[in-house]
Amino acid sequence: MQALLESWGRHLGPGLTFQFSEPKVSGVLQFRLMSADQENWMDVSLVPAFDVLGQPRPGMKPTPEVYSSLLSSGCQDGEHAACFTELRRDFVNLRPVKLKNLILLVKHWYRQTQTQETMRAMLPPSYALELLTIFSWEQGCRKDNFSLAQGLRTVLALIQRYKDLCIFWTKNYNFEDPVVGKFLRRQLERPRPVILDPADPTWDVGNGTAWRWDVLAKEAESCFNQQCFLKASGVPEQPWEGLGLPRTGILGLGHPIQQGSNQALGANKNHSAVQPRAGSPKPSHPATDCKAMANFKKPEPPRTVHETVLNVLSHVSITQNTSSSNEPPGHSETASISTAGSVTGPDLSQIPSKELDSFIQDHLRPNPQFQQQVRQAIDSILRCLREKCVHKASRVSKGGSFGRGTDLRGGCDVELVIFYNVLRDFKGQQSHQAEILNDIRTQLQSWWQNPVPGLSLQFIEQYSPNALQLRLVSTDLNSWVDINVLPAFDAVGQLNSGAKPQPQVYSSLLSSGCQAGEHSACFAELRRNFVNNRPVKLKNLMLLVKHWYCQVATRDKGREAAGTALPPAYALELLTIFAWDQGCRKPGFSMAEGLRTILRLVQQHRSLCVFWTVNYNMQDPVLRGHLLRQLQKTRPLVLDPADPTWNVGQGNWELLAQEAAALESQVCLQSGDGTPVPPWDVMPALLCQTPAGDLDKFISEFLQPDRHFLTQVKKAVDTICSFLKENCFRNSSIKVIKVVKGGSSAKGTALQGRSDADLVVFLSCFRQFSEQGSHRAEIISEIRSQLEACQQKQKFDVKFEISNRKNPRVLSFSLTSQTLLDQSVDFDVLPAFDALGQLKSGSRPDPRVYANLIHSYSNAGEFSTCFTELQRDFIISRPTKLKSLIRLVKHWYQQCIKMVKGKGSLPPQHGLELLTVYAWEQGSQNPQFNMAEGFRTVLELIGQYRQLCIYWNVNYSAEDETIGNFLRMQLQKPRPIILDPADPTGNLGRNARWDLLAQEAAACTSALCCMDKDGTPIKPWVVKASV
Repeated sequence: MQALLESWGRHLGPGLTFQFSEPKVSGVLQFRLMSADQENWMDVSLVPAFDVLGQPRPGMKPTPEVYSSLLSSGCQDGEHAACFTELRRDFVNLRPVKLKNLILLVKHWYRQTQTQETMRAMLPPSYALELLTIFSWEQGCRKDNFSLAQGLRTVLALIQRYKDLCIFWTKNYNFEDPVVGKFLRRQLERPRPVILDPADPTWDVGNGTAWRWDVLAKEAESCFNQQCFLKASGVPEQPWEGLGLPRTGILGLGHPIQQGSNQALGANKNHSAVQPRAGSPKPSHPATDCKAMANFKKPEPPRTVHETVLNVLSHVSITQNTSSSNEPPGHSETASISTAGSVTGPDLSQIPSKELDSFIQDHLRPNPQFQQQVRQAIDSILRCLREKCVHKASRVSKGGSFGRGTDLRGGCDVELVIFYNVLRDFKGQQSHQAEILNDIRTQLQSWWQNPVPGLSLQFIEQYSPNALQLRLVSTDLNSWVDINVLPAFDAVGQLNSGAKPQPQVYSSLLSSGCQAGEHSACFAELRRNFVNNRPVKLKNLMLLVKHWYCQVATRDKGREAAGTALPPAYALELLTIFAWDQGCRKPGFSMAEGLRTILRLVQQHRSLCVFWTVNYNMQDPVLRGHLLRQLQKTRPLVLDPADPTWNVGQGNWELLAQEAAALESQVCLQSGDGTPVPPWDVMPALLCQTPAGDLDKFISEFLQPDRHFLTQVKKAVDTICSFLKENCFRNSSIKVIKVVKGGSSAKGTALQGRSDADLVVFLSCFRQFSEQGSHRAEIISEIRSQLEACQQKQKFDVKFEISNRKNPRVLSFSLTSQTLLDQSVDFDVLPAFDALGQLKSGSRPDPRVYANLIHSYSNAGEFSTCFTELQRDFIISRPTKLKSLIRLVKHWYQQCIKMVKGKGSLPPQHGLELLTVYAWEQGSQNPQFNMAEGFRTVLELIGQYRQLCIYWNVNYSAEDETIGNFLRMQLQKPRPIILDPADPTGNLGRNARWDLLAQEAAACTSALCCMDKDGTPIKPWVVKASV
């Protein structure tokens, strides 16, 4: 096309000039036709496109398959908009002439606003204003003849209300197709303004996160009262009025759904909608901390477009909670509540990530005045029980979300666990509980007469025979608390701070034959203390997660009644603590990163295995047997840290997982530049909590990279290597001799997730080791330019990104999966001297290579890149299971880095790879060995680091005098010594904190992963620490 146009452009004839423009996007050819006087011009874009619509007939909609095919293609927003050009053209073309004139007027105003100052801002495209103008006319006029001033003023008023705009049409697509309907609902949850292209639902031309509507709104405000809007009488023209348009004299937009959902656009189903961002007005009732969200009715499927946009309940009827399978008898983390007004509070998805902390403070933290009222009321209740009841309590524990400090504003729960001496063991509790509860109820009913001003006490319907349910309601503070009074056996007793219960407590619990979590109230104090001493910000993260959970529960339609209740909110609290424990451990952190981590774990619920040994552990045989049986159960497994019989992870996680996936693309989890905030590095199960017999499964499930992604990476790297070899230094005497891939990706030991690799470019300009560092900046610059050319010209199945680091001596790029966004490989591009030449497989390098190396090097491993092929081949030829053991050791090593961060530098990871190979060579050599034994052996060798002296003579030996003398010198150095089998100058054991690694290894040897079923330690192979 370009060649033909260049030829045509040379013979245009008089009056026109032709020139190509710099393309703004790839895949488009752009040129400009301009009049000779340069006053008139037209920019033309030539776009080759797939004819997805065929020959559309006037008035006919595309088939739903067209759009479902578009959505399943994995395209970016508006990437294939060109395929729908005819629909876009026809949508505007059929409009009245005067409406098009109004569009011209709006576009002229838009062009006038583009001053030098506003040009620096990313203003929305003019097409967005065309659609806004059509919407204004449809909603407020619909006449062929109208006042242009009135129309223009309406459009400017809408621009000023950009934060409330949500506009779309169902002329070409609608909600009837499930795939399209689900996608549209996600689109309508995007940050405002939302203006969907009527032809292509993937293209949000309003794009609230990309364009500076605030700049345009200021311009609209400054023009709103100009002379052009005055009538002859001097009175200003009023904007049109209609559904979704600003009303005269009223701030904001009038929304029929706020007056009553039945008024929403009733007859006209092809219309668009304008709605405020959910949560932008201050809610009349704050978010509640209750599982009763599951009892609120989910809105019916949308009957009109307006009803699909705003997911806020205007009224919630009274409902009563019932016990469910995911809560132990007599134990309720939360209870239902009836309120009028919005119970969901502000929509989390619309809160920018940087505002999450203030959002928690403003909307989720409980009211201090109400908390004080509740404390006074609880004290009064306990005083009454002490004075009036027949049975006297030995002590009381306050639990629930109120006791743990994780109560949400509006509503929460308190567990008053009252310990009685008359309840002497687990089995004997029930014999006296009914009598005690009747006494408590009688005394409270006769005594309670508003002892705390502003609170009322209600006896609600009882759903557990082992507890008394009360409700305290504050009418003026819009808050309530559900109180569960639980008489219990004092199994744990009065523990000192930090002390564990005696193992006999748990063995007695297990021998009582109880149901799962039946006696969880006996451990309420441990449960409270487990959460209570966490950092304030971690508790705030719990509030944020529970707020999201409540919003999901409000949309859950009747699942609890069908026996598929969500897991309790307490499970999300524990998951939040687990995420922080494993991925952060800092009192100050990014709230968005923490939230994304928990959402990822929710989506991995089928693999969740979470428990703590802070109160119970594997040392007691009875407990160990019970825990091992728990670990064999179907996931998710989230054990209560206080009661090992209670798996709080039971429930329907599917809905939570779907909602978590939907939330991941929202503004609350995006950085200021629109990129996703990264999650913490947390896996859904821990190595140290994995039974020794399950290590192979652990590696396969969590450490082995996706095979399809590996194939894609290999194909991409082959393409890049070939391109660099053919194109680098094309007009120079320098030649690319070969390009070699190194690192874990090349050796077959890469871990799932993000891994590192090297791309070593061997150049003819380096004739000896000492020259390798010369002209590095110029060489890197040339390779970068060719990488960028490769990026443009070649097609890749993976996302290919080149780093923008400013260092001219460093070049790196990444390959990321298009579908599995947490799967990527980061490459460093390293120019190197070709010391080995074309080495045949299995043959040794010439000894002179190493003699030259010994004479040239200054620092250990300085020229190790020259031996990348040998390093790769040393590992890649090993059995598959040995490479799996290397993955396991590397994963353990990466966990150790987190644990010792800030204390010193651990040995290099490559040294651990070599130590693993040595352990297998000396201790097994069986391709099908026991994984736990192999891992245990490596840990044992780490513990013996002061004796380690390991080397190989596969590539060099002492036969050559120079090499022999050098090796003897190397081997006389302080231990540990691990010589690189490819580069004898590289001692991977030197200058590192092996002592820290040895401490972590010693701790791991007593963990579940190094323990047999009967509790005996796994025996390591017999391996000497020195060759």
